[in-house]
Amino acid sequence: MLFDLDGTLIDSRTDLANSINLMLGELGRPSLDEATVGGFVGDGVRVLVHRSLTATDPNHQPPDEELHARGIALMHRYYADEMLKTTSLYPKVIETLDYFSSKRKAVVTSKEVRFTRIILDHFGIARFFNAIVGGDTVAWRKPDPRPVLEAVKMLSVSAIDEPSASLNVSFLKEASAETVMVGDSENDMNAGRGAGTRTCAVTFGFRTAEELRLTEPDVIIDRFDQLRETFC
Repeated sequence: MLFDLDGTLIDSRTDLANSINLMLGELGRPSLDEATVGGFVGDGVRVLVHRSLTATDPNHQPPDEELHARGIALMHRYYADEMLKTTSLYPKVIETLDYFSSKRKAVVTSKEVRFTRIILDHFGIARFFNAIVGGDTVAWRKPDPRPVLEAVKMLSVSAIDEPSASLNVSFLKEASAETVMVGDSENDMNAGRGAGTRTCAVTFGFRTAEELRLTEPDVIIDRFDQLRETFC
């Protein structure tokens, strides 16, 4: 089982928006509302900062490389301070992950691994996951399927006794078909589908149910604990 982080396991929209607005304020830009920032989330910090700076430019011009780099550095600094102020687990996350304790699980997120580990540890759910694929683990991010394939590979390697002998293309293809990608965005659904996994969209995250239906996931759920009914 593979899980996105923001908008799937955790509701982080306020802390992300506050961090972005602190960054924008230091750069002399106006603030963005929480919904706008939420719509920018899902492609990693570089894209989040780029979209935020473009949206607050008087002429909606994208930032140059220097401004973009400053924005990323500021975002990292502010998010390190803000990321646990209001962020919370969605209801029934712990109980549901515990229910699936016999299944191998990974987090596949565009957030950097260092921040992901801090968040998982803070909420006491790191113990449920066998692997993390973050935005800095591989050179690609969702919707590219390769982060999902990397997670499948990591879970498969740790599950077999002789990975060098047993891990091949056929094995990974079979493993992907037995895996589900759970997420709240079109990027999650497209990455999972491209990797050959089943896909499960959650409607309580950063995208609307209508937006998610357009991605044609295999399953749509409105509560995290509905995973128990769907993938028991």
